[in-house]
Amino acid sequence: MLFVLLIAQLYRFLYKTVVHFPDVMKPVFSDLPIKRMSSRYSSRKFPLHVLTVLSGHSRETSPDYYNDGTKNEDPSYAVWQYTVSGRGRIEYREEKKELFPGSLMVVSVPGPHVYYLPEDSDHWEFVFLVMIGREAIRIARMIERQIGNVFDADKIPETAALLYEVLDGLFSGEINDPFNNSFYTYRLCMKFLEEAGGARPGPERQAFEELKIFLKDNLYRDISVEEMAEVLHLSRSHFTRLFSREMGMSPRMYLEDLRLKTAMGLLFEDQASVKEAAIRCGIYDVNYFCRLFRKRYGISPGKYKERELRRNH
Repeated sequence: MLFVLLIAQLYRFLYKTVVHFPDVMKPVFSDLPIKRMSSRYSSRKFPLHVLTVLSGHSRETSPDYYNDGTKNEDPSYAVWQYTVSGRGRIEYREEKKELFPGSLMVVSVPGPHVYYLPEDSDHWEFVFLVMIGREAIRIARMIERQIGNVFDADKIPETAALLYEVLDGLFSGEINDPFNNSFYTYRLCMKFLEEAGGARPGPERQAFEELKIFLKDNLYRDISVEEMAEVLHLSRSHFTRLFSREMGMSPRMYLEDLRLKTAMGLLFEDQASVKEAAIRCGIYDVNYFCRLFRKRYGISPGKYKERELRRNH
């Protein structure tokens, strides 16, 4: 019996070693059981700004599997979804991306995206985490805005290993209270930012990063595409082509997206009024701002603010 216990302890040590040194061996997500695990804690007394409330391992074969982030009326949340086998697809604004095995998708909901099982794919197997809390949503939105929403897990091996550890801990019951849940979830977010956000950008990407800072600093006023081009000392046409290629959307669309996402933060984090949020984001027609916000997120800015404050207090 003692020998069996020693072997078990050795196996557990090797498992932990593999997880924390992903260069030794990649985590095998297919070994995780097919299941869904809810982690909503009735005993939670303190507001936690990062928390995984749902995790799972699923294999979808029906084309009815379709998630529309623009129509969601639930409280805001973030989804991390890793493709194990088969193929899925995400449409973010006008761009389509195939989700092949080894790809990690990060999205915030509500948001301008849909993801689903394409008709020409026989299945989509994936593991996922659903996170709530102000910080979890802020990080997901920052990832989408600054890095993207689909990533090759081979380029973020420590994040992939930690994702496996979190899922295994939730499934096995080792992560069984809101505090260690929040700890591991936040650790996963930070590890991702360290790996995915640490790459040195190319000269064009660096120039656009400087442009992003300019836009954020001047968001309160009207900014034309011509002015954006002038910041980078480019002609309007050349700038538009480069920007669309590098950022995956037009300059006007990016600016509109930045205004709305900033407004979401102002409404909730700064508790600004709808009018104040619109003006601080450079949209002086409040009725137009409300229409734009509803079209993008499927909810009015006023109802969004009420919902988020009610959910987080």
